[in-house]
Parts: sequence; C-alpha cells; structure tokens
Amino acid sequence: MRLLAAIAVCIAVSLPLAAASDVAALAASYDNPTLGASSKVVELQIVVSNMTFTLRVGTAAPVLAGGETIGLFFSGQGNYSYRSTDPIERSLVLFEAAKLDRKTIKVDDTVLVNGAFDTLFLRARGVPLPPLTAGGALTDLKAAFEGHRDQFANAYWSPASHLLIQQQEDERAAPVAVAEMGGGATHGYVLDTIETKEERFYALVTQRSISTIAKELRGALFPVVIAQQPVGRTRTAFLQPRFLLVEVDYTLVGEGTSPSAKLSVTETVVPRRVAQSVFRFNLLSGRWDDATFRRFKVDQVTDADGKKLPFDFDRGSLLVSLPAKVAVNDAATIRFEISGDFLFRPGGDSFWHLGVEPWFPQPDANGRYFTLHSIVKVRKPWIAFATGNTVARREEGDYNVLESALDKPMQFAVAHAGKYDVVEEKEGPLTIRIASYAGRNEVAAKKLPKVARQIIAFYEQRLGPFPFTEYNIIEINDLGWGQAPPGMMFITREAFNPNINLENRIYAKGVTQRFAHEIAHQYWGIAVRTGSEEEEWIRESFSELCSALVVKEIDGQRAYDKMVVEWMQEARKAASVAPIALANRISIPSDPYGSWEHRRRLVYDKGSYLLAVLRKQAGDEKFFLLLRNLQGQYAWRYLTTADIAKLMQRIDPGQDYERFFDRYVWSNEMPQMPK
Repeated sequence: MRLLAAIAVCIAVSLPLAAASDVAALAASYDNPTLGASSKVVELQIVVSNMTFTLRVGTAAPVLAGGETIGLFFSGQGNYSYRSTDPIERSLVLFEAAKLDRKTIKVDDTVLVNGAFDTLFLRARGVPLPPLTAGGALTDLKAAFEGHRDQFANAYWSPASHLLIQQQEDERAAPVAVAEMGGGATHGYVLDTIETKEERFYALVTQRSISTIAKELRGALFPVVIAQQPVGRTRTAFLQPRFLLVEVDYTLVGEGTSPSAKLSVTETVVPRRVAQSVFRFNLLSGRWDDATFRRFKVDQVTDADGKKLPFDFDRGSLLVSLPAKVAVNDAATIRFEISGDFLFRPGGDSFWHLGVEPWFPQPDANGRYFTLHSIVKVRKPWIAFATGNTVARREEGDYNVLESALDKPMQFAVAHAGKYDVVEEKEGPLTIRIASYAGRNEVAAKKLPKVARQIIAFYEQRLGPFPFTEYNIIEINDLGWGQAPPGMMFITREAFNPNINLENRIYAKGVTQRFAHEIAHQYWGIAVRTGSEEEEWIRESFSELCSALVVKEIDGQRAYDKMVVEWMQEARKAASVAPIALANRISIPSDPYGSWEHRRRLVYDKGSYLLAVLRKQAGDEKFFLLLRNLQGQYAWRYLTTADIAKLMQRIDPGQDYERFFDRYVWSNEMPQMPK
C-alpha cells in the first residue's frame, strides 16, 4: 500500500480479534423495534449531555430490538431544553432559532433553546435511561408509536441504527444517542462520541425548493442545525478520523445518453482510533433532476477474496461489516458494486458530471487521503475526463476509454463525460487541455492555455511549483460559475465565448478573476487541504486573495483595492450572523438564496478581507513568506486555522496571531485595515 508508510506511526500486527456481527441483520432489528410494557410517567427528566427531556405527563415504554432495550418511546406532554455553552456558536444559535421561530433564553454565557413535543423516540447506547414501572398506562402506545415512525420515516439524516451499531460492535464504552421529537414542530438530537465527536440539535423541516423538484422528496424532512457542539475534543483542532481511505481503484461504465451506469470500486481502509469491524461510508442515495430522483443501488460488497460482506445502505449512509476487527494502522480491502440511473444530463445537455459529492463510498473530509486509479468507459462519440494523470486513452468496441492514475493523496475524485472537442498543448512539464463543448472553439483553444500558463507562472513565483503535470479546462454549458477538482477546471461558457451575446458579456466581466480563483484551488484545497467544513474558509479565501493578486498584476493597484473594499462591504452584511468558521451551518429554510449569500459573504468576503488585512499589517515580505511556507510544509497534508496562526507567529513573533485568528475566524468581529 503506497501511502501506509506515510500515514501510520507504525504498522500494527494483526491480532486474533473477535468476529463481527452481520450489520444487515442488526440494522433490520434496530429499524423494526418493538415496545415493552407501558408505564404512566409524571415529571420524568432525562439528561443527555446538554439536552434535557422532561416528560411532563403521559405514557412511556421501553423500545426493544432483538430482545435488548435500546431506548424508550413517550407519548403525552413533554418539553425539551437544549443548552449551548460554546461562545463560538452563540450568534448562530440565536439566528437559526429566530428564523425557525424557536424560543431562546440567554443566561450569562449560555443560550437555552426550549420547546415542547407530543412524542419522543429516544435510542441510546452507553447512556443510562430511567427505569420504567409497568402499569397505570394512560393510552395504548402502539398506535402512537406507529404514527411517530410514519412521521419520521422520510427524514433525510443518517440512520440512527448505523451509529448504534458502530457503538455496539466496536466502541461499547462510547455514549451515543439519537432522539426524535414529534408534534407541531419536529426536532432531532444526536450525541455522537464515535465518529464526529459532537452533539447536534436539529429542526427537521420541509424544504419547498427541494421537495417540489422530485415527487419522491415531497413531504421529506431535512435537518437544519440549531446547535452543534464538540464533545471530548476542541473545536479548533483537527479531528483524527475513525479510519482513513488510502486507496481507490474504480471502473465506471456509462451508456452515452442513457443515465444508466455501473460502478465497481476497490478501496483500502485503515483504522486510526480503535480496532474496527464496522466501517461507515457516505454515499449518495440519489440525485435529482427536474422530475426524477435518480437512485444509487449498492448491488454487492465483498472483501479482497471476493467473499460477500454484510452491508446496510440507507439515506446516504453505507455500513459494512468485516468478518473480524481490523487493528489500528492495519489495512483492509473492500470492494463495491454499484449501479443506477445517476448519469443524468443537466438540462438535456450532452454531458454528465460526477463531482465532489460522495458518488463512491467515502468517509468525511478528514478521512479521505487516497491514491487513485480509474477507468471510465463511455459510448462513442462521447469522451471522458477524470481526476488523475492520463495513463491511456483507447477504444474498446463502441466505447471510448480513459485510464487515469495519481500517486498523491486526494480528497476528491471527479468523473465527467460528454460531447467535447479537445485541444492539447504541452510546454515544459505541464500539459494543458482545452475541452470545448459540442464542437471546436479555435479562439478558446488559442487563448485559454496562454491565460492559464500566465496565471500558473504568477503563482509558481509566490507559492511554489504547480501541483500537477496535467490540467484540463472543461467547458460547461451554463453561465456564471466554476469548480476546481484536482487537475481540472470546470468553467461556464462565457470563459470560452465571452463576446457571443449580451448575457455572455455580462458574465464575462469577472472571468479573469474567476479563472485565477479556480487555478489557485490547485494549491488551496487540493495540494493543501482542510479536514472540516469549519476550515473551508482556508481554501476559498486564500484562493480568492490569490486571484485578487492576479487582478492587481493585470489591472493595477486600484483594481485590487476595489476588490478589498467590496470584500469588506459584503462581509459586514453577514458578520453578525456567524463567525467565518460556522458559515456552512447557516440555513434559512424559507430563503435558500439568503443562506447562500450569508455563507458567501463569510467564507469568501470576510475571509479574504482578513487576509488582506493580514498582508497590510505584516507587510508583503512576511505575508508571502507565510504563503510559500504553508505550501511547502502542508502540501498533501491537512491544514487548520491554528496551524496558520502558529506559522505566522514564527514569521512575525512581535504580534499575537493566535488572538488575530480567534477574533476574526472564530468570532463575529470584523477586522480593521491598518492605516
């Protein structure tokens, strides 16, 4: 395994560990529980970490799975009170609670979110539950229990059974809990000390902008985070993953204009915290277009010898059990066979796209550290593009085939195919390809490689060598956006045809800066990566700042200064809502565009503005030394805000940079530009 020496402190010797259970059978048991004898309850209080459930008056019963008590169900009059004690999230808790019309009380440094429920379904392991004395029941709970489960059957969050099974099989000392609260408003609560090491309090709401797209999603409940606090860890520190995904080898076969696909994936996984027999992966349940929810189907999971492994796949979560535990820093191979109609063509265009979402099984961002080999087959005349250096392009009967590979650790892998005309240009170590949609574009083929090379040369002087030897610039038949997976840029048509019509000309006004931003992502976000949504500002703000430096080089100081002023003005509109670090949590169910705007103003604008302030405060010599050292020391590694502060402190010991980043990244304060 090519990466094991780099990621493991030592390679543990495999020990004869206990055999694992069948997760498919366990999930079926957890997902089809029964009720024990019911009891009358009055003023019964249950405390789980920062959540308090008070069962005022009603009926409760233990919930059983496989003869074991896994929780309780209550019907009657109840109240909850969630206590947020983390000052980092205080403003956002108040913002979300207000948008959702939830009651809050501020007591010193604590925010209490209070409400009522009619039903409570609490599942837990490693958490003591109050004893219930049978008798004196007010109502028959069976009908209420069935009604509650119907209400939450279409809730789009990770199945409770998957968390409880991980605890049961691998970490019995770890407390976990999942609660559903029904009534006029629906809520959820999760205590996860195994994978994310945090607790989350949700409102579960319908999203009109989503539920009207596909009939399968009508009436679905989507989680909106009200509060989210770390448990047993520090929010600002990198979270060691439960396991690392260190190798991915996939073959994807697409049938041209048909959405049908077959995906075979072989993955190597390495436990990092405890010996594991159960591995949980993120995998899209489906993708929706204008009318249809297009599903992913897991057909089979096997080990390295082809022996079938038990698995459970539900609501974006795939749980797999191996025959025996895998020791920490040892490796295991898992193979997946997946099919579905998920290669749909946006707007009926002649391309499909599998992006940075989990279209193959993968852990969270902090656990993705994989080398890559891929084969993508598509019906002629379509051609494919995929993350990695080109091993070969060949024809196999009716198929065009692309084989790619990368021996550097990735977080993302993208596959894309369609009707494209490709022009390739090699100069020095770097090959640039221009892929024009639906026909040759001579102007773009001549212009775009030149622009890309100029920007790359500018970055190499300040950041170091370009991270890849191949770079594909691929046209998307749309307007106004770009995306930058490893070794690629997807950018909309105004970059290829800026003068064709008025609409293209409008969007083309900022295309040079956007082009520079997407190229900068090969340094910030790909070579240097982040391990959580809270650190996403690093890849976006550093890329945005670098693109502004390109604008300065081309258009002068006034153009750069204008961007800085715009960042400041936009950032001020959202600074009171949340710190930069929590921007990805902002959700306004009634106003998705408003949610997006607040996130953009924090992750892009405030983050970029604080870097501009840092540059002015420290001076160019020290600031560019920071950029070069970040790329040198953290290339192909995870970077945190705390790491940036420590490095800047060494470069400029006369300032308190830990306080600087705490004030402007982890709190709501706006930085001020030095005179």
